[in-house]
Amino acid sequence: MPDVLIIGGGIIGAACASELARRGADVTLVERDELAAHASGRNQGLWILPEDEATVAMAQIGLQRYLEVAAEAPLDVQLDREPIGQIILARDDAERTTSRTAVALAEREGIQVDRLDGPALLEAEPAITGEVADAWLVHSGHRLDPGALTVALALDARAHGATVRHHLHARALARGGDRIVGAVTDDGVIEATTTVVAGGPWSGKLLDPVGVSLPVTGARGWLIRLGAPPISFAHLVRAEPPAGHRQSLAPDRPHVSEILRDGIPASSVATVLLPHRDGSLLVGSSRQIWLTPEPEEADVVARMLAEAVRLAPSLRETDVVSTWWGVRPLSPDERPFVGPVLEGLAVATGHGSEGVILGAGTASLLAAQLTSEDPPFDPVPFAPLRFA
Repeated sequence: MPDVLIIGGGIIGAACASELARRGADVTLVERDELAAHASGRNQGLWILPEDEATVAMAQIGLQRYLEVAAEAPLDVQLDREPIGQIILARDDAERTTSRTAVALAEREGIQVDRLDGPALLEAEPAITGEVADAWLVHSGHRLDPGALTVALALDARAHGATVRHHLHARALARGGDRIVGAVTDDGVIEATTTVVAGGPWSGKLLDPVGVSLPVTGARGWLIRLGAPPISFAHLVRAEPPAGHRQSLAPDRPHVSEILRDGIPASSVATVLLPHRDGSLLVGSSRQIWLTPEPEEADVVARMLAEAVRLAPSLRETDVVSTWWGVRPLSPDERPFVGPVLEGLAVATGHGSEGVILGAGTASLLAAQLTSEDPPFDPVPFAPLRFA
């Protein structure tokens, strides 16, 4: 019987398996599809400093762990050893306020920030010729292949003794008296001293029947891959949305009356431009409440491209290579749920769009909690039952 059974083969589950196996735990990881099948393989592939100061320590621990894993991995994780740098733009006074908040946080963390006037911005990114009120170059940001990183973490767990099983569906949690003793899978019951649910937006299907209700909402997010643009990009470029827009990007479950009156809420769109090593450009991003298996909107890709062209008009002449979407698990405060919830049961979910950013730091916290060690940072902001 394993010490720990982890349900979910995305980056959170794989990171937890790696961390616990390295600490000597007997770990089994099960994933219903392939590793990184969902949002963990369908995201921007980017580590940046989070905007929430409470999650900064979690993120920083994660980056160091990823650099170690990438150096040892049998496949190319494509993780930048040195920061690519990110240019934060404000297009008007409203965006300038939130941009300055993000810049101030980076400076408090000791990250170099350069303010860019018009000529300096044009020199740094010649493609940005749209109207910009202010701009800063923040010397942080690391690109990576999120699917490869997830697989690398799972392989690292296996190299340290973990059992990794994919295409095995965990149907329910198994009870033994007043505690959880494992999970019922398509191959039978797998017993474990502790079971960790890291199932992203699907976590509730396992947790609700045992009386654990977490306010995790699924949000669909679109991304677009363009070919090599006429004017190449050297940095990550993002337009910081105005105050209040971040809340609109975190959809809550709508009421029936709201859908009857207004229909399913439309996606909120923010602009992110991320150059890849091969010269292609990733364009993001969007969020929409996830209610149906297939996308409800026909125009979200066009809206995202329109915002990108607003900043960089030359992108109008670029080929669209592909588009895709994934579902992110959001909590009301955009902080993950990490830690024990019942005897024999713990959770690691609700990371929203920051699963890659916070994944390995989440694993470090969870491993400390399960082994009764001192936590690596304050666990209170991530208490699983904080909304109970």
